[in-house]
Amino acid sequence: MKKKKNLISSIVMYVVAAFILLFYIIVSFRIEMTEIFRLILLCGSCLFLYFAGLLLSKYLGNNKPMKINLYIFFILYLILLITLTLFDSLWGRNSIDVKNFKDYIKQSVNLVPFKTIIIYIKEFNSMYSTRQIMFNLLGNICALMPMALFLLLLFKKQSKFKNFIVTIVIIILGIEFLQLITTTGRFDIDDLILNLFGAAIMYLLLNIKSVKNLINNIFLLEHNKISKKSYIKIISFILIIIIVCVAIIIYRNKLYNQKVDDYNNINNPDITFKYSNNCSENNLFYEDEIYKYYFNCYDNDDFYVIVNDKDKFSINDFLDNSKYNYDIERLLYIMGDDNINYEIEHKYTYFDIEIENPNNDSSSFTDIVDSDVARLVIVDKSNKDKVLDYEVNIIPIKNGTKTMNINVELTDENGKTKTITKKIKVNVDENLNVTYEEE
Repeated sequence: MKKKKNLISSIVMYVVAAFILLFYIIVSFRIEMTEIFRLILLCGSCLFLYFAGLLLSKYLGNNKPMKINLYIFFILYLILLITLTLFDSLWGRNSIDVKNFKDYIKQSVNLVPFKTIIIYIKEFNSMYSTRQIMFNLLGNICALMPMALFLLLLFKKQSKFKNFIVTIVIIILGIEFLQLITTTGRFDIDDLILNLFGAAIMYLLLNIKSVKNLINNIFLLEHNKISKKSYIKIISFILIIIIVCVAIIIYRNKLYNQKVDDYNNINNPDITFKYSNNCSENNLFYEDEIYKYYFNCYDNDDFYVIVNDKDKFSINDFLDNSKYNYDIERLLYIMGDDNINYEIEHKYTYFDIEIENPNNDSSSFTDIVDSDVARLVIVDKSNKDKVLDYEVNIIPIKNGTKTMNINVELTDENGKTKTITKKIKVNVDENLNVTYEEE
């Protein structure tokens, strides 16, 4: 009766494991799954497979189901490894791009040992995401650790350290070359170093007698005796590793959040204004290369920008002489929201040009065109569909005449580009007065 119960329970668990795997496959094609979610699903499936094999082994009176399970676990691990290294859309590995393969090769090969590792260590206290740093350092160390377990349990020849190292190196090089030729990753010697280090550490740990006996008891249902002291050591070691890893991640997140706060305080500060409504003629509050900005009815000496509720500046000092990264356009936007009226005056001669863009292709242009006679400062004013609108400001330098080219590059959805050139003949007289004509 008990044996029959074991058989039925085993079948149920195999069915549950199969449903989880089926769900994993279906979801993989429909949504982007994080690495953690993939691990949870596969580990859940493996857990049901393990207990199903355990009960079936008890029913049959041998460990053959557990050995078969090991091969299934190995295959699932290989699927996960291949998915994450070659097809993970979250890491931009869901497509192959061969358009610029030569350039890709030049940019995606690192043969300098420890170059990438040192970069990530130096950037530990930076705005690199914790996920990016942990997966590139800790993730690469852990990636092939399970490989050590499977190779030692399934292939007797891999018990020799030399054979094991050669196998691991071949596997790592295979993955790196596949990533390179499919343009889904980089060939980085540091990946090999970290992967090999992790696998070698796991190999050494698994060859400790008490650990080896415990692994064989778990996966092959052997009956090796293990002392309580060994159990305590193994559990303590695992807990220490987990605590250290969690502590590193928590500390790194703390550093990252602090960096983000510091960045936002400088680049996206909270802005308010303090002023009186006294009108005066002292209303020029800022000027840049091509514009002057005037208040309609405020005194510039009595108008202040309050930053992050603590720092107080005049507009000019805030934009040009403070630690904050802010520009006049952003400030004008906030002033508009606060109903602060202002006017903008051009400092030099200017005109508008329009360029037809019937397909709404992406555009790029050089915003400054220099010559010995004049300097063109070009501002994108485009706000219409299928038309590009540019404001051209002419800053005179010296007396003379010059034909200057304004180049606008259009790029269609297929990556094809074309350049549209507008030729402007600029004349500057002895008094630096400007006239122009479009050729």
